Amino acid sequence: MDRTKVNEIIKKIPEWRDADNLQIEPLEGLTNTNYSVTANRKRFVLRVSGQNTERLGINRNHEFEVLKAVSDAGIGAPVEHYLLPEGHLVTKYIDGHHLTLDEYRTPESIQRIVSTVKRLHKLPLVSATFSPFHRVERYSEQAQMMSVPLPHDFDLMCKKMEKVEKEQTDDKYPWQRFCHNDLFCVNVIDNGKIWFIDWEFSGVGDIYYDLATLTYAYDSPKTLPHNLQEYMLACYFGNVSEENWIRLEGMKYMVMFFTAMWGLLQQGMQNEGHVQEIEGFNFLEYANVTFEEMRKNF
Repeated sequence: MDRTKVNEIIKKIPEWRDADNLQIEPLEGLTNTNYSVTANRKRFVLRVSGQNTERLGINRNHEFEVLKAVSDAGIGAPVEHYLLPEGHLVTKYIDGHHLTLDEYRTPESIQRIVSTVKRLHKLPLVSATFSPFHRVERYSEQAQMMSVPLPHDFDLMCKKMEKVEKEQTDDKYPWQRFCHNDLFCVNVIDNGKIWFIDWEFSGVGDIYYDLATLTYAYDSPKTLPHNLQEYMLACYFGNVSEENWIRLEGMKYMVMFFTAMWGLLQQGMQNEGHVQEIEGFNFLEYANVTFEEMRKNF
C-alpha cells in the first residue's frame, strides 16, 4: 500500500480526515490501485489513479461526466468524491458479489445483465467516445515506441480488423450509444440488482462491443456457448438476424484484439517503470495468450 499517497487523499476528504477508527484494505486492480475504506461505520471504495491512464486514452474529465450519468441512473456506484486533476475516485461500496462462471452461464443471469446494458444504452450520449479500431492503432504505435514487439502476423490481424470496421460502417442500425466498453466479469456486481463498475473506457461506442465483451467476460471466447449467445442477442434485439451474428462475431474479434494490445502497452509501461509489477499477472503473457486465441477462433 502506498500509504503516503493514500494519506494525502484522506486529508482531502472531510469525513475521512476526522473519522474515528478509519480502516483501509487493499482491493484488486490492474490499471489503478483500489482500496476498501471504512469510515464512521460506512464503507467506500477508493481508487487511486495510476500513472498510465493518459497513454491508455483515459480522460478523467470525460470519466466524471460518465460517472455522474450512470450514478444518477442507478447503474454505477454512487460517486462521493472525484478529485481532479489526478482522477482519484471515492464511491459507495456495493455489497454484492461477482458472478461465478456457472452463475453467469444461465439464461436468468444473461437476461438480467442484458437488461442493464439496454438501460445504459438508452442514456443520453456523453462527450467521451470509444473506438476499438482507433485504440488498437494507437496502442500499437506506443508499444513499438517502447520496443515491445508486435506479433509476427500483426498485418494479417489488421486486415481482419479493416473488414470488421467496414461491417460496422455498413450497418444501418443505430449502433452508436452510451456504452461501458469493458464489461468483463470483474466489472459486473450482483447484489440482487446488476451494477457495473470501472467506467474508464466508457463513452459513445458500438453496442455490439458491449455485447461481445459479455461473451468474453471471463477472458475466454468460450465464456458463453452458442445457445446463450443467441439468447443474449434475442434479449437485446428480439428477433435474431444474420446481421446480428456478423456484427457480434466482428466485435468479438475486436474485444480480443483490443485487450491483447492493452496487455502489450501495459508491458511497455511496466518496462519503463510507469506500471508496477502485479503478483500473479503478467501483461505480456496475457497479450500473447489472447493473440493465440484470436488465431484459433478467427
